[in-house]
Amino acid sequence: MGKRSFFWTLAKDPTANVIVISAASLIPLIGMVGGAVDASRYYMTTTRLQAACDAGALAARRAMNDDEFNGTHKQIGRNFFDQNYEDGLFGLESLSREYTSDGDGEVDGEASGELPTSLMHIFGYEQFEVSVDCSAEINISNTDIMFVLDVTGSMNCPPDDAACTNNGNVEAANSKISALRDGVMTFYDTVEGATSANAQVRYGIVPYSSNVNVGGSLDANWMAQDPEYQTRAQVLTPDIWEFEELVSSTRSGSISNEQATGVATTTWENVTSFQDCVDLAFSQHFDIYDGGSNTAGLTLVSEVSTGERTRTATYSGDLQWKRLDSFDSGFYQASTDRCVIDYEEVSYDANGEVTIQEVNNGGQFDFWDYDEHNVSDLGAGLSLASLYGQTGNPAGVIGTIDLPTGNNGTDLTHTWAGCIEEAATDEGQTAFDPVPAEANDLNINLVPATEEERWRPALPSLVHYRFDSGGNWSTAQQDSTNNFVTVQGAGNLACPKPAQRLTDIDRDELEDYLSAAEGFVANGATYHDFGMIWGARFIAPNGIFSSDNATAPNGDAIARHIVFMTDGLQAGNNVTYGLYGIEWWDRRVTNDGSAGQIADNHAARFQAACRAAQNENISVWVVAFGTALTQNLIDCADPGRAFAADDADELEARFSEIAQTIAALRLTQ
Repeated sequence: MGKRSFFWTLAKDPTANVIVISAASLIPLIGMVGGAVDASRYYMTTTRLQAACDAGALAARRAMNDDEFNGTHKQIGRNFFDQNYEDGLFGLESLSREYTSDGDGEVDGEASGELPTSLMHIFGYEQFEVSVDCSAEINISNTDIMFVLDVTGSMNCPPDDAACTNNGNVEAANSKISALRDGVMTFYDTVEGATSANAQVRYGIVPYSSNVNVGGSLDANWMAQDPEYQTRAQVLTPDIWEFEELVSSTRSGSISNEQATGVATTTWENVTSFQDCVDLAFSQHFDIYDGGSNTAGLTLVSEVSTGERTRTATYSGDLQWKRLDSFDSGFYQASTDRCVIDYEEVSYDANGEVTIQEVNNGGQFDFWDYDEHNVSDLGAGLSLASLYGQTGNPAGVIGTIDLPTGNNGTDLTHTWAGCIEEAATDEGQTAFDPVPAEANDLNINLVPATEEERWRPALPSLVHYRFDSGGNWSTAQQDSTNNFVTVQGAGNLACPKPAQRLTDIDRDELEDYLSAAEGFVANGATYHDFGMIWGARFIAPNGIFSSDNATAPNGDAIARHIVFMTDGLQAGNNVTYGLYGIEWWDRRVTNDGSAGQIADNHAARFQAACRAAQNENISVWVVAFGTALTQNLIDCADPGRAFAADDADELEARFSEIAQTIAALRLTQ
């Protein structure tokens, strides 16, 4: 037999079937592996491309101040895309990316490219077409935003004028308060442009300086019923009742000590004829009271007041009488209806009653009692209804009350414009973590039920400084005829514009509120705690405004934010009339009334108010404008939410940044 070929041998060898089978299986195996590899590459490329598209859309939308989209925003979107997807990643070729806007604030993006296959080209699949779409918009849901805005005197100054204190309480052309108005409006426009149709977005404003004007938002039941003030009460001279005229007299009992007293002249009034005068002359007249004003030793039977200075009194006892016995001489005067007669007179004693008219020559202003007085100490029958009976008067007057505190005890009308004195506190306390139970002033959920929990109207014309006989400040009670100066007379009360409760305010209404012509002006000193306490009360879901704040009409959750702006450091003065009275006399914040303790103790209250807001899930944002961003301000804000702004442009940028963050940028695809 001849030599056999390799293939004949292979064909006859049953073990060689494995090679044939393996070769036949190779092609589908390559298809399976290649498909998995290329599918995985496609998935990773698409996922990464989508993430890059989203990042660019979000960045472009965040950079927009309003709905206007321009080339700068487009480039920002591209840049963010490029940072998230490097050209050539996963082998992608012909990469393109573009961003546009629908004109209503939505940024739309798309990206595409060609992804060559690694193995599937064997089967004729050379590449994949990869494309993604993305969109981003700001779409805010239920949100409450409370602006707490510093309107102290320094807000009248330009941001770059460190030497300016209040510019004479006149706004400079480029004042900080003017920049504040612009910043708030930018904030408003940003948020409103992102608000969904079915959401509730409300705004409130608490302007603050050395007081806050919140009275127009408070129920009369939350106000003190008999408040105390550092004031004066008049002290009157004692009652001195003196005889004015005889009204009537009646004798009873027997006569004693009768004796002739000689001739007496008697004048009869209202005698209308000569004959009547003659009849009087020749008749005896008995039991004519002759005691004059002498009521000593007699018994007062009754008295009826007929006015503040007169009374009618009836006396009884052993009185002095006289009898006109016989005619001596006389004449009749027809022009005056008077009959003048000389009689022989007899006097005697007898029991009886007389009614006389008396005048009080006492009860006049004598001197002032300077002390801490309840309103009820100042005059009987006083009512606070005239103070609390009105609400929200656009002229800035909530109510008035007349009290006898004018010079020499005259009535003076005291006007309440809406600023207040705080509820009772833990006096002299410096540690407020936790807040003591007695510190009602720091309870942002306080609903007053007792006098200690109620707020008092600030009445600057009623509050007086107090001095001793040597002219030194004194906390002791002082009796004086001096008309010591009032807080109002010293100019030590700055009452800002009335605060605005949370409401769905439109743009024109907000712009009007912030205008100088409508009273949004700068004056007074910097007390951060005053603004934060009341900003927190106005926005808190619990407390006095819980019926408005707890829920939204659509039933969804409410995001709550306080945006706190100041241009100055925590300050204070111990003779300024503020939320805690006049510190040197009232001593509700310090333990000795000294100016040295004021800044630190108010700063501690400020931090307590900030914590109280955060404990209610209220986000706190802080902006320091033209001043240092102190640790006190940083500690008040939520982490990462304290900002500094050196000029008007930076302030507007900070407000815009906060608004965009609050508006919660979100992807819509």
